[in-house]
Amino acid sequence: MEILFVILSILLFILAVIIAYSAIKYFTTMLKYKNRKKDGSEDKDFKYFD
Repeated sequence: MEILFVILSILLFILAVIIAYSAIKYFTTMLKYKNRKKDGSEDKDFKYFD
């Protein structure tokens, strides 16, 4: 029973790290999108958000 708990804890930890990494990546991308130049010269990098 303890082995199952350890395996479950490790899996939850790995899942939390993956979610945190993707959230930080998304946050930095949105920060760049918010602070982009207003003339539209950088908009080709952000077609995903349009």
